[in-house]
Amino acid sequence: MRSLSQRLRPFLRRDLRSRTASALVAATLISGLTWLGTSALTRMDSPAAQDVRVAIGLEDAWAVCDGPQMPRCSFDDREQAVVDREFAAQQRVRIAVLTELRARVDQVVRNLDRAESILRREAVDLRGDLLGGRTDLQELLLTTVDLRPLTTRDEDLARTAALQAAAFAVDVDNGKLGEPAAPLLREIGAQRRQLTALAARIDRLERRDGAVAIDTNGTDRQALWADLFNNDPYGDGGQLASWVLSSGGLPHISITLANLAQGDLKTLAEAVFTPGAALWQGGLVDPIAEYTALQKPSVRYRSPVSDGQRGQLIGSVLFGFAAFMLLLVGPVVTATHTAREREAGTLPVLRMTGLSAGDLALAMSVGPNVFAMVAGALLLLPALALLGLTVGFGPLLLPLGLLVLFTGATHLTAIGLGDALGQRVNALLVGALMAVGIAGAGLFGTALVGANIASAGLLLGPLPAVLGGILGFTGLPGTADLVTAGDPELGSSFLAYAVGTQVMLATICLFSWRRRVEQAWAPLFRPAEGIALALACVGCSGLTLLDLSSRTNTQTFDGLNLVTFLASGFLLPVLGWLLVASLRRPARAHAVPSHVEARGAFLRFQGVLAVAMLVVGFAYSAVMQRNGLAGEQSEIMYATLTQVLLIAETAVATLLLASRKRDGKLGIGMMGGALLLLQIVFAVLVYRLEVDHVALTHSAGMPFLYGMNASPYWIALMILTWGAGFGLILTALLRERDQARAAAADADDQADEDADEERRGRWLH
Repeated sequence: MRSLSQRLRPFLRRDLRSRTASALVAATLISGLTWLGTSALTRMDSPAAQDVRVAIGLEDAWAVCDGPQMPRCSFDDREQAVVDREFAAQQRVRIAVLTELRARVDQVVRNLDRAESILRREAVDLRGDLLGGRTDLQELLLTTVDLRPLTTRDEDLARTAALQAAAFAVDVDNGKLGEPAAPLLREIGAQRRQLTALAARIDRLERRDGAVAIDTNGTDRQALWADLFNNDPYGDGGQLASWVLSSGGLPHISITLANLAQGDLKTLAEAVFTPGAALWQGGLVDPIAEYTALQKPSVRYRSPVSDGQRGQLIGSVLFGFAAFMLLLVGPVVTATHTAREREAGTLPVLRMTGLSAGDLALAMSVGPNVFAMVAGALLLLPALALLGLTVGFGPLLLPLGLLVLFTGATHLTAIGLGDALGQRVNALLVGALMAVGIAGAGLFGTALVGANIASAGLLLGPLPAVLGGILGFTGLPGTADLVTAGDPELGSSFLAYAVGTQVMLATICLFSWRRRVEQAWAPLFRPAEGIALALACVGCSGLTLLDLSSRTNTQTFDGLNLVTFLASGFLLPVLGWLLVASLRRPARAHAVPSHVEARGAFLRFQGVLAVAMLVVGFAYSAVMQRNGLAGEQSEIMYATLTQVLLIAETAVATLLLASRKRDGKLGIGMMGGALLLLQIVFAVLVYRLEVDHVALTHSAGMPFLYGMNASPYWIALMILTWGAGFGLILTALLRERDQARAAAADADDQADEDADEERRGRWLH
């Protein structure tokens, strides 16, 4: 027996090299464009790029600048270079002045310490001459040190005057003279504490500018004084020369300050003699400002996106492209190829090669999809590598498992539906319908899940769950746990139900394919399979009702009824299609079901409809209990429910009648659609009438408007809708005796003509 690879080799060998090369080129091109586009998005520092990143949540609008207490954003290098130079120049002036002030404060503290040491160790007669006539003490204590702009000139002079007054002060305790040096020592201690506080303030002001280095190597102070005074003795130069010299005996001054004094005299003089100058940014006049770090007026904007987040984005985009290749491109190609083979009638010939139905399904999935599968795999490998390095390999297991599972399920579904549609429409149209069904519903479901509108979006095909898991790897805000729709209550249930329904649909399509390979006109689904899919749809409706009611305002019965309609409105067309698709027909082309099969299908529909009403009713009751509506006075709306039942029966009767006709299907559809539209309008009117009736009488309305004081016009319209509906139902279910007799008569006439022709052929002349 040949191996599977040997059996599939004829399907894989066709253009294998060219398709593989094309897939390699496509994967390389997509990967390169993804890297280029993502890098441009995350690295560009233009205003437009910033707006895009803020809009999609890649960065915060105030992450870099333009926020409260933050500098403004600059997007021009030349403008920012000017700002940087100005800020650096101001910073240089501030640090140079503060460094000089700190050296002066330290020098004054050292002078006080030396004077205190002399007073404590030596006998100094303070009651005679000033400081006992000691010139060393006079130089240490009575030399005024200029600490502007940290202090004022008056404060500096007052500090010297206080020491001089303390030198002549006398302590008297109980009529006795105290120690002569005690007042002076107390004043020295008080001024030391003041100077220590000034030193701490200088340190805070320096910290505002951060770690800025200046040239602290010293130059001669006397030479700088002479230079400044000689150049401008009566202006800023003379004032600054006096400030330079009043240093408490410091012999040197920093080279940076000396260069500023000689090169930018006006700016330095303003910084020294004007505490409120803009250069200090309020640090010398505002007690709070000295605790606030200085910032540039503007900063050059740079993208704050990190390399790790950039890797997550690239990996997520590649993962998304791989998912589209495997879940969209592959199934569309499979459906198109299967429809083309069915349209050409070559499937029975392919079966003659000895392939089983399962092998042939695999050949239909793999053979024409070499490009999609190879390209998807090549895109998936770097995506997994990047995401594994950034977010870890553990979180990848669930999205990757869903991708593999849904890839197989979607291809099987594409085979079954492509084979069924290939008998009726063009193969390209089959592919287009498959693409719209997968991409349209999938992207809509992804939007519902991503926008946190409804977890029911996970039920709309294979794409929402996979794309939701991929979006969770991007690191964007609000994308965590989108694989379960971000719903801790129902998200896991929706995901499990979506996986179950996808697998069930794929299995049923595989069974259908096995039957229809040999018998092309067999029903798409068996009755049991149609019922199973119908029950799955009913379950979707119940879950959707629970989900929508938990996300929307359903505190009133009108809101709850609207949500119920939205959750179950898709049931009728889906159930009707499943009913018609599972009708048993004779095994020949263009065969129509008999009246017996139509009646059986109608009865099956009643069972499914009963289950649907039961499930929706249970979900409705659960929502009422959860939202607190169960305790309110309410009535069952029998009249409206009766009209809804009529709509359902009319819809299925229209489908059954159309399926029993070889010709005239369009006319039947138009007639049934018009009748359904009329019945829907009447049902809405009955709903409003019943709401008013319950509000006035506090009793339930009855079917057929009985006891609701309806006008004769309402009754006439009801009779019209019900009569037309029942007529359509009876027409769909009754035996067509006249057509049977006419067909039998035509068959007899044809037989007589054939007999006459045979007899004429035997005449002799």
